[in-house]
Amino acid sequence: THSEPAQPGACLGLGLAGMGTHRKDCVEQLTNVLYQDDAVTGEAAGIAIGLVMLGSGSTTEIEDMVRYAQETDHEKIIRGLALGIALANYGQLENAVSLIDRLAADKDPILRTGACHTIAP
Repeated sequence: THSEPAQPGACLGLGLAGMGTHRKDCVEQLTNVLYQDDAVTGEAAGIAIGLVMLGSGSTTEIEDMVRYAQETDHEKIIRGLALGIALANYGQLENAVSLIDRLAADKDPILRTGACHTIAP
């Protein structure tokens, strides 16, 4: 949807509906919304991408989220992506050690917090 007030809800709804499915088409739609660089909608899109990719450990999507979190100036988007990264790595602690180390050393405190979320069970 292109109605600005409805976009965050639509993103989260898509994330919940596609939770754990790892569907690339859902991630692509959410990524398009994320790249609009709107703070509130971008935060919701970051969380929703994590919900769709829940437990996947998918390097491609995770690296895209990390890259965009490091590029944007919106703290809300960074927060949403940090949580999305943690969700995508749910149950993948052994495979996420290098990512956790990278995030823990990041200059952004929100991404460092994302490292902590990624460690949590």
